[in-house]
Amino acid sequence: MTELLQSPLFALPLNLCAFLLGVAIYRRSGTALLHPIVTASALVAAALWLLNISYRDYQAASGLLYALLGPAVVALAVPLKQNLPIIRRAGWPLAVTLAVGAVLAPVVAVVTALLLGAAEPVLLALAGKSITTPIALALAEKIHAAQSLTAGIVVFTGVVGAVCGPPLLERLNIRDHRVLGFALGINAHAVGTARALEISALCGAFAALAMGLCGALTAVVLPLLLVP
Repeated sequence: MTELLQSPLFALPLNLCAFLLGVAIYRRSGTALLHPIVTASALVAAALWLLNISYRDYQAASGLLYALLGPAVVALAVPLKQNLPIIRRAGWPLAVTLAVGAVLAPVVAVVTALLLGAAEPVLLALAGKSITTPIALALAEKIHAAQSLTAGIVVFTGVVGAVCGPPLLERLNIRDHRVLGFALGINAHAVGTARALEISALCGAFAALAMGLCGALTAVVLPLLLVP
């Protein structure tokens, strides 16, 4: 029985059922607080706790899903291609925003945690908080951060950004979908991009662009800073 619970035969149906249930709850509620990533993660976490399955065993059994994260991110190139002329016209402003946002997002989090007395494992996990999950997990392994903690921080960051980002920018009278999408992509990565795609295809395209570029920039720079 233990071998079955720690195998893909259990983990993959568990993930699928949790996600489908999460989608149903999200569509019925209509609130970003109950995004499928949130509810599905909570359901899977509860199942792992009840069945006493370690995260390491669950991660190993879910290897197929982790392998599919990369192609799922690449698929976001579709809205980028559809809105390429608009993106080209905003080239320099996007480059400046990306450089500033990609640096400030992790720096603010790490400095705040450091001032609050956080330990080194937390600081290392926070360094990759604003990049999408497949890149964050690969970086966590490279810089010797805890992958489980990194995954939790990435998801939490994405949910907070997707929930708070659009209403905050609206209160600041910022309604340009290009600005909103780029902000969501930098600060809330995949969850923010999913939220941006619900707003408009243009918003989703700019979010996908920001998420991809921010992830690539962080993947290049962060190991140079943290790996001896």
